[in-house]
Amino acid sequence: MKAGLARKKLLARSGGRCEVCGLRPAREAQHRKNRSQGGTWDLSNLLHVCGHGNTDGCHGLIHQHPETAYANGWSVRQPRNPAEMPAWLTTEHGRIYVWLHDDGTASPVELPDLVYGALKAERIYERGAA
Repeated sequence: MKAGLARKKLLARSGGRCEVCGLRPAREAQHRKNRSQGGTWDLSNLLHVCGHGNTDGCHGLIHQHPETAYANGWSVRQPRNPAEMPAWLTTEHGRIYVWLHDDGTASPVELPDLVYGALKAERIYERGAA
């Protein structure tokens, strides 16, 4: 997907509010898997966040605290697929884990899915694939 179209769909998903804190206007598209690591403009790989650059707001939080970002699904390690990693986001239902879909929607994660996904991800990471 092209960057311009992705940004429009991202705005539609977020309603213009930061998907991490839900408190401030979202101004930046954050790639969960960095573009330098093969991250794409697919909506499952993007978060709409407040802040500017990598220094302030939730965008800065994600870059300055990578372990917190990985733990919450705001960043995704190589070789993981962002579409298969839930993210802890502020939604109209409150702060919940969601699956981000490439069509611009998000759906709540069921607890068994979350536990299975976390265990599967850790097995991949422990094998040295990350």
